[in-house]
Amino acid sequence: MKSKILLMVLILMFSLAYSAEEKIDDSMSLAQISALKHIPITKLIEYLELPHVVNINLPLIELECDNAVLQKAIKSYDDNEKNFHLGIVLVGMFTVFVSLLLVAIIISQLRHLDKKKKVRLPKIPAVSKTDFVTNENEDIIAAIITSLYLYELEVEENNKLLLTWKRTPLSMWKASKFVPMNEVDPSRRK
Repeated sequence: MKSKILLMVLILMFSLAYSAEEKIDDSMSLAQISALKHIPITKLIEYLELPHVVNINLPLIELECDNAVLQKAIKSYDDNEKNFHLGIVLVGMFTVFVSLLLVAIIISQLRHLDKKKKVRLPKIPAVSKTDFVTNENEDIIAAIITSLYLYELEVEENNKLLLTWKRTPLSMWKASKFVPMNEVDPSRRK
């Protein structure tokens, strides 16, 4: 019982010591006040309405700031602190979602990257049966063109097969003919 009371008294003393604020005096610099109150120096300078180019190691007396103005600046920062955090969170979330959107667009456009343009062959005008007089040279040219066309189709088909060929999965246990599964465990022997 006494140890519980002693423990409660110790916790109360530590919490009071932790919550007790250090007194800010006029000999402290902006950097010390910023570290003590956990306020960014730029915000402290902004709320004290000091010029942006100021030596942060000068004491408050030399900066011509009294304690009332400092307390007002600290109270203004505490009032607006949630807005600063909210702004940082919103900017961070916006950046992440915009970058995710850009990545999604880039990935969706990757399928168009390797497409080959189809070559359109010129249309041959229709020939009537009466105009169809063959020449031996024309037959040779037609045979050459047909063989080239069929060769191109064969090469394209082989390329498609190479892209889609996959290795079949192989289980080493099933493929092993040397060690049957019932002989691995001596208790299972017949």
